[in-house]
Amino acid sequence: MRKIIYILMITAIFPLASCKKFLDVAPTDFLSPVNYYSTEQEVENALTGVYDPLGREAMYGRYLFTTLAYGNDEGLRSASATTTGLEVFNYTPSDGIVGNLWTSCYQGIDRANDLLANLDKPKMDETKRNRIRGEALFLRAYYYFLLADNWGDVPLKLSPTVSASDVDIKSTPKKEVFEQIVKDMEIAELLVSTSTELKFSGRVSKTTIEGILARVCLTMAGSQVDDPGKLSDALKWAEKVQQSNEHSLNPDYKQIFINQSKDIYDVKESMWEIEFYGNGIGSYNETSWVGVWGGILASGPDLQTPGYGYGALYATNKLYNLYTDAADVRRDWNIAPYYFTTTKPTNFTATQLYNRYPGKWRREYEVVTPKSKNTSSTNFPVLRYADVLLMLAEAENELHGPTQKAHDALNEVRARAHASEFKGTTFITDKIVFRNVIQDERARELAFEALRDHDLRRWGIMISTMKDLSKRITESYPANLRFLALAGNNIADRHLYLPIPSLELSLNKAIKQNPNW
Repeated sequence: MRKIIYILMITAIFPLASCKKFLDVAPTDFLSPVNYYSTEQEVENALTGVYDPLGREAMYGRYLFTTLAYGNDEGLRSASATTTGLEVFNYTPSDGIVGNLWTSCYQGIDRANDLLANLDKPKMDETKRNRIRGEALFLRAYYYFLLADNWGDVPLKLSPTVSASDVDIKSTPKKEVFEQIVKDMEIAELLVSTSTELKFSGRVSKTTIEGILARVCLTMAGSQVDDPGKLSDALKWAEKVQQSNEHSLNPDYKQIFINQSKDIYDVKESMWEIEFYGNGIGSYNETSWVGVWGGILASGPDLQTPGYGYGALYATNKLYNLYTDAADVRRDWNIAPYYFTTTKPTNFTATQLYNRYPGKWRREYEVVTPKSKNTSSTNFPVLRYADVLLMLAEAENELHGPTQKAHDALNEVRARAHASEFKGTTFITDKIVFRNVIQDERARELAFEALRDHDLRRWGIMISTMKDLSKRITESYPANLRFLALAGNNIADRHLYLPIPSLELSLNKAIKQNPNW
């Protein structure tokens, strides 16, 4: 978990942060940009500054896995009073969450650009220099991936900001942005350390980059970029991870997420995590809302047992019913069968299937105490090996149909969950059927990991899925819960991309608003 120590730097671009995982020094002074980048330690500090925005509330500290991911067929905002906001597709370009995500991504990009431009200044070991170059290139590309995935066409800036007046930059077509993302990541993959060398998941490794490249290429093959030629690249990158022999599935599904709360790194399965530390008390904190906002409701007076939970998200009945195997351990882990109003859990009845809460991260396993009402020290997974296997199966099926290779990857994920495997009489021979199975399996395996919106949009089924979900809710949910249909009722074509933030439009006269905003 990230124990961030901030080193302030007077610069037009960014303050640099160092991390106890990487360095063990305390801030002592303000540093001049003229003299900075003169030592190996300073470029390591700068690299940590490039990682830093990922842990902000605007990103994986909160909103990327809560508000920006709370309007799909996995889960819906639990408050009937929530009639505006991203969760119910009723927001404007002036929404602060939209603006802060945009700003955080570009701050990460500016930091990467500045580091890359100055990286050759100090005398240092060339292997270390190249490793830092690779991580910075990858992180810049990943910030651009978040931007292009959420906004489409965006300004593409690959050099440092040198003037505050240098703000009028027109958007680059999303296909070109994605091509730059792939280019940077492919270079980075050759430079960074392996997972075995790193021994923890807080920094990107060679196989992490390969796995994210598979995700990027599948996105490009989908409806947003519509480049089916990228399917072969997606398969290639997923197979590289598989063939590296550096990764495997944790035999116990729930242990993956318990480990993330206990500050235990499982680099075999959890390939890249955003690290968090602290409880909001004391000098050094980088906290998140993992398990707090969208976890199990725990509203009793004792904040320590199990730890306060707002219960801000209801898992959908559709997700619950996707777990068709009674032995599938993922259902009652991802969708908790209980909640708290005291220190002891209250079990849901067998018919209470419409207002259960996500249970993927459970605060009783947190090791940082005292527990805070509004913060968590639990790490958030950006990439797991199970995701890589499912991407491999998906790409293989789209290219060659439901082959044995595709089944093997899918079955490996299902077997770990104690779900029945597709083999023998249940071997799938139809490409469309296998595609549908993969789409459902990704929900079963990766529920609440901030991937469902992304998946539905790249498959081109976001709007139809949400409209169908709202119809189901209206027809079958209890009357007091039918307000959950609001998100699907509101969604329209324009919501496939976020609006360009109002502040950006006011500052950047060369950029145009996204369609219908």
